[in-house]
Order: sequence, then structure tokens, then C-alpha cells
Amino acid sequence: MWRSLRHCAFKRKQLPMVFIQHKTFLTNDYQCTEAWNSLKTSSIYNQINLNDFYNIIDQNYSSKGVISPIDVDIFAGAINDAFHLEELKDLLHKLRLSAETGNMLESTHQATIRNYLQFGNTEDLLSILKDPLNFGVFLDEFTANILLDKLVTSSNFEQAANVAALIMLQEEYENEISNALCQYACYKYVMNYSRPEEPQVVEDKKKKVDEIKIRVKFLRNPYFDDHFDIKDVFTLSGKTLAWISERKVDNTNLNLQIIGWLIYKKYDKLLLLCNTNAKNESFKTFPELIDLFKKEINFADQDSKLKLEACISILENVNQVDLSLEECIKNSIENAINKSQTRDIESQKQIFQSWREIREKKLEEQTKRLDRAKRIEAINYKQKDLQVEEQKLWFFENEEAIDLEIEEKEQTTRSNSKKKSIKAVDEDYIPPEILPKRK
Repeated sequence: MWRSLRHCAFKRKQLPMVFIQHKTFLTNDYQCTEAWNSLKTSSIYNQINLNDFYNIIDQNYSSKGVISPIDVDIFAGAINDAFHLEELKDLLHKLRLSAETGNMLESTHQATIRNYLQFGNTEDLLSILKDPLNFGVFLDEFTANILLDKLVTSSNFEQAANVAALIMLQEEYENEISNALCQYACYKYVMNYSRPEEPQVVEDKKKKVDEIKIRVKFLRNPYFDDHFDIKDVFTLSGKTLAWISERKVDNTNLNLQIIGWLIYKKYDKLLLLCNTNAKNESFKTFPELIDLFKKEINFADQDSKLKLEACISILENVNQVDLSLEECIKNSIENAINKSQTRDIESQKQIFQSWREIREKKLEEQTKRLDRAKRIEAINYKQKDLQVEEQKLWFFENEEAIDLEIEEKEQTTRSNSKKKSIKAVDEDYIPPEILPKRK
């Protein structure tokens, strides 16, 4: 069912062959590595020293407060060592703080994600993706699929669920492969989730608690949008399952939708969905579904328990499927890949070609702009030299005007120095002590 990459290892002819199996959903062709590397065939990448290039960009930002999106894009595309990932992160943050953040190239997003994936630094990549205000890096459907495939096949379901939640928060459900991989990531995280034990707080009755009062100008009314404000990965996984599973109506998606509303704790919606599905003759439940309900009912309050018990009684009267829910999700992933993989690969190749053209155009525009700035600077410098030469040649004719100009400058300097001295005196001034009059 899964695609397998097998590497044969043998020593001489006497030993049998050993197969090491690495299971993945996506094929190597989906990553379009050759097409991506072809973007780096430009001569500019061969001329770049990344250390010097980073220092130049950093100095320009420190002195002028300016950073170029094309420079950041070239730096991201030229990285060939994990050492430069921290520098890339710094440049992305500085670009985000500048006025040029709106001109960030789309290829920069993909280059950043591919670099972190290449060197296996998924933890830092996830922190960048979860902080768009400071870095401005977003997943597209292709990088999302590649990242999800890597995480779920390496059994890193918590990070995979975080990536799936990002796709849900962006409300991008057009790609079937992304939807199926998100469902699998969230399902595996939910089924393997164990609640952390609450630490026991020992109260010291003898110790007095000092009240600290803080003066504030105003109080904000508490607000929770139930979307971007959700921080718990477990709850986000439930909402992701519920929202994505609504996009397709079949038995697998209906069961995943029920799990989603259960974990998302929308029990009214859950009870309504269970009643609706029970009336559908083609609907069947999976054994994992009932087990999850019995597990979650232990953590619900009294009112919620009544609703969950009603859901369990409804679902127990429905026919069950012989297959496991996990196998059905894997079948959905395979079907989505067989349907969309060729189209996605061709789309990526076309996008890469358009990015190459955009990069060359932007680079040419920046080169012309810098040349123009250098020429203007050279003209201004030449004009100043000519003014000095002109002053030397016509000194005797304009001697009186020059003397008056020197006088005005001296007077201005004196007045400024007086003001400074007055200010200094005022700062050190101590008023005299006034004593009562003697009688």
C-alpha cells in the first residue's frame, strides 16, 4: 500500500541481501528536486560567498534600514550548509520588519521550507511557520504535502498535527493530497494522545500572600475567536478533522468528522451529526470510534457526559466496519495521490519556471536601480567639486559675500553655544534658601 524505497546491502556473494525499508506516501518525483535545483543554475549563485553576502545585507539594514527581497531570495536559494539556516531566519525577520515585506518572492517561502527539510531541522521550521507576524513564511499545497509526508512517515505526529492545523487555519482545502495527509496526521495524534498529569499544588496555609496592585489605563474585554486563539494542539487536531472531513461525504470522512467534533468539544454539533448519520443506511462505524468515546467521557463534565452517552447509545446500534479506520485513511491518501500526483508535479515545474523569470526580472531591475543611484551619487560629488573650484577661481570677486557668509556662520555658532551653556547652567542651578524674617 505504501510506496517503499529499498536499499540492498550485501558483502561478497556468500551473504544474503538485506532490505531496509523506508515507507513513504509520496514518490521522489513529487518533490521535483531536479526542477528545483535547476533554479540555481544561474551564474550568480556560483559567485556568492554566503558569509560575505550576509554581512553586506546586514550592514545595509543596520545603516540604511533597507533590505531587498531579491537578496533574501538569492541567499535562501544559495544555502548549502545547515550553518546558514540561522542567518536565513535572521534575514527573514528583518525583511518582515521592513517596508519591503509585501514584495517578498514566493520562491523564498519554498526555499526556506526546503532548506530546513533538507537538513532535518523541522522543529525550527515549525516555529517559523507558526509565527507569521515575525517571519512571514507560509506553506503552499506542495510544500505542505512534502512536509506532512516526511513527518507522518517518521512518526512525528505532534509536529504533523501542528502543520495540519496551519492548513486548517488558512482554510486551504483545494488539494486532496493535503486533506488526506492532514486527516491521517490528526487522527494518529488524537489516537496516541495521553493527557499530561496535573501537578499537585501544595498550599502553605501559614504563608501570607501579598497583594500586588497595578494601575492600568484601561482593561480589555476578554475575547476568544475560537480559531486563531486556540493554542492546544489536541483541540486544533479535532477542529482540523471536523472541518476537513466536511469537504467530502463518504463513510470514512463521516467517522473522522464525528471524531473531530468530539475532540473539538462541540457536543451539540456532535449529537446532531450522530443522529443524522444513524438514519443513513450506508453509514457504518469503526471500532476505534466507540473506544475513543468511552475514553473521552471520563474527562467530560456532568452535562457533557449525558450528551456523550446519548451519542454512544446511537453509534452502538449502527453496523460496524471490519477494516480499521487507519487503513481506510491510508487508502484515501493513496487514491488522492494517484488522482492528483501527476498534475501537481507538472504544476510545480511550471511554477518553478515562472519563478526563474520573475527572479531574473527583479534582479535586473535592482541592478539598474543601484547603477542609477551610483551615477546620481557620482554626479552630486562632481557638483560639489565644481562648486569648490568655482569658489577658488572667483574668490577675489566674491570676497565680500564670502566674508559675510563666514560672519553669519560664526554668529550662528556663538548663539548655539550660548544656548547650550544656559541650559547647562539651568540644569545645575540650585535655588537659594528663603529664611523667615527676624523680628
